[in-house]
Amino acid sequence: MRTIPRPGTPTPASPTPSAHPAPLTARPERHPAAAIMDDPTTAGVLHSAWSGDPAVVVPSPPGAGKTRLVALLAATLASRADLRVGIAAQTRDQAVEIARRLGALDCPARLIWPAKHPTPDLSDGTATVVTGRSVRFPNSGGGVLIATTARWTYADPNVLAADVLVVDEAWQATYADVGALGAFAPQIVCVGDPGQIDPVVTGQTRRWDASPTGPHLPAPAALIAAHGEAVSVVTLRHTWRLGPATTRLIQPTFYPDLPFTSRRPPEHLSGPDGTPLPEVSAHPVTATAGPGDPALTGTCADLARALLATTLTTSEGTRPVTPADLAVVAAHVSQAAAVRALLADLPDVLVGTANQLQGMERPAAVVLHPLAGYRDPTAFGTALGRACVMLSRHRAHLTVVTDTATPAVLRGPDPDPATLTHRALLDALLT
Repeated sequence: MRTIPRPGTPTPASPTPSAHPAPLTARPERHPAAAIMDDPTTAGVLHSAWSGDPAVVVPSPPGAGKTRLVALLAATLASRADLRVGIAAQTRDQAVEIARRLGALDCPARLIWPAKHPTPDLSDGTATVVTGRSVRFPNSGGGVLIATTARWTYADPNVLAADVLVVDEAWQATYADVGALGAFAPQIVCVGDPGQIDPVVTGQTRRWDASPTGPHLPAPAALIAAHGEAVSVVTLRHTWRLGPATTRLIQPTFYPDLPFTSRRPPEHLSGPDGTPLPEVSAHPVTATAGPGDPALTGTCADLARALLATTLTTSEGTRPVTPADLAVVAAHVSQAAAVRALLADLPDVLVGTANQLQGMERPAAVVLHPLAGYRDPTAFGTALGRACVMLSRHRAHLTVVTDTATPAVLRGPDPDPATLTHRALLDALLT
């Protein structure tokens, strides 16, 4: 411990330099999760958690490194502060990814897994899978337990009590979910993307329509509304996935209260003749048979096949685009199923709905506009969270398949705020 001298205390004279200085000692080895200290923002999250702030909210744009932050934070608190850290993910896939990242950081995390489900492969690191009676924190020192939010909510808080609970993708958790998780730890850290799809709630919520703290609302927003200044907010302000053109498109549209910039290294796709493709482009199609029109889904499949003739240039060099580099994102399950059938010979192409592909990324993506085929601006089609997810799954290139009738649909009478936002977004895509 270093003691600071009191004012007026004589300072001892410096010793006479030795003719034979002591040999230099080697620097202590940097612990694997020390990268959290390399950036002032992520270091600020660690400071808030380590300082004992009861609630920390970390808003983040797409591709800002949320999962990386969760892993670094948990590993540091467990290994350097000897704290018991619980992590609540929203899906099993997210929980597995966090466990793998913690294992790669040499953190002996434990992934809580259903005994009757196939065990995920965590052999590349120090993380392990636990079930049944083995679901425990270590008997001494710090440790990390990872599970889905649903799994945490039926565990016994007396058995799995933690010092800190970290909620990954917290904007997909309801305020009621986080209220239940509060029984497990005196501190909670919510990390997530406020522009993404809201939690799926199947019950009636009309009684809370005017309440900013309704149990169905995204947990971080309701937490801030309920406790105000007691909640520490540390914002991630850079995306490492989205390029400058995509950032200019989606930041003012979906994140007006969260300004962020692109720090993605230069990447682009080039056509067969070597001409670079634009980062974002629109492909209008005339649809006459509704959202399931084969003209729409067929165009998505054709554009994905055409991208296989391009090359991808990154900081690591140039290589041909492969099926595993591509994603096709649609709004409806039926649309995704139709595209998947048309691309059955290319199983590595990632095809799914916005809800299914939330959190994933690929170098290039083809997106079917959520209002394509509609003749009125439905609430489902104009949901901003869904559009935000669809337009932020790519790194180097995005093609948006639009319906030539959609601009007229969005200019109907009495537009609501979501329709007006979609109108400006479509105008930006088509210019």
